[in-house]
Amino acid sequence: MSEPGAPLVVRTALVSDAPSIAAIGRVAFPAVHNAIIGAEFAAAVVEQTYSVVALTDCITHCANADDAEFLVAERDGEVIGYLHYDSEGVEPELHRIYVDPGQKRGGVGSALMRELHARLPPSGQYVLLVAELNKDAQAFYERHGLVVEGRVDGPSHYINTMAIETDEPPPQAAAILMRYTASGS
Repeated sequence: MSEPGAPLVVRTALVSDAPSIAAIGRVAFPAVHNAIIGAEFAAAVVEQTYSVVALTDCITHCANADDAEFLVAERDGEVIGYLHYDSEGVEPELHRIYVDPGQKRGGVGSALMRELHARLPPSGQYVLLVAELNKDAQAFYERHGLVVEGRVDGPSHYINTMAIETDEPPPQAAAILMRYTASGS
């Protein structure tokens, strides 16, 4: 495990980072979402978006796109957080940002957000989905300049934007759509 006091580096993700990202996502996503969207839907999301193959495809796609970013934060060469943003949907969206649970509250998420915002064009903007019950995440995003734009059903939005396939419709879960608009716009 990396030392919390070691220098933090935020960089573009490489395909070789996929196993480390998968390890974090397979723990962090269910820890946050099982109680909100149900363990079955959370497991489907993890299976379809946190396999090494799915992450390799996503990282490769982001690396080849002018309007996408897949970033990682690392200490001592160990990936401890990641962020995935792209413009594949109706509008640009920050799809996911997670930090190794043992590294939370250490500035990793904020460093990832700062780097994304630095890479956006001056008129850049995006939306982000956050569970209505996840008050800590809402406060975090507000500190980084996002504002509440509206309310949606979280699982339905996630199914559409992340192309999640399910046999049964997931339970509804209230979510908030937040928007970031760069100060230059």
